[in-house]
Amino acid sequence: ENIWANSRIQVNPNNFYRKYIFLGLLFGLFTEGLAILDNLDSPPEERILFHPDAGIDLLLGVGFYFFIAVVWSVLVKKYAFTERSIFVIGGIWGIVVEQDLAILLSPLTFGAAGFVMYLFVFLVYGPFMAIPVLFFRDLSTLERKQRKFHHAVLAFLALFGAYIMAGMYMVFIYYVLHLLLE
Repeated sequence: ENIWANSRIQVNPNNFYRKYIFLGLLFGLFTEGLAILDNLDSPPEERILFHPDAGIDLLLGVGFYFFIAVVWSVLVKKYAFTERSIFVIGGIWGIVVEQDLAILLSPLTFGAAGFVMYLFVFLVYGPFMAIPVLFFRDLSTLERKQRKFHHAVLAFLALFGAYIMAGMYMVFIYYVLHLLLE
């Protein structure tokens, strides 16, 4: 059951994809904005962002968060994913992909501190992926199928598809910006 079921900020599931993708993009970019603020004191070459320039970082982030939101919108509409399951899948996936596997491998480099990095990344990726589903009033009207373990595996793998599409978007944006700024 949705923990915000009695909230006034609930959205009905009409035009589900458009609303879900908008919310996913909104909360993803909010997360990226927080990352930018966290990195402002670091020299540009040490910033852990898509790009050291905040404006370009947000532009690149649009692709990253958009494709993740598309994946979750399709999966949530078809299968009975809960905010908890999205939170866990998203958090674990974030540990794997953040900094191109560097976080996943961080216990090998930093020892026990690497596991603290796992927790931090889990608590960044899980919420931005899970929050959009909280805004929908009654998803039972969508006639979703029961979620099984293999659907969670499908979600995990589909997120890699989003990662690849986001990478292609970013390469395209870098190319266009290079042409415009040349």
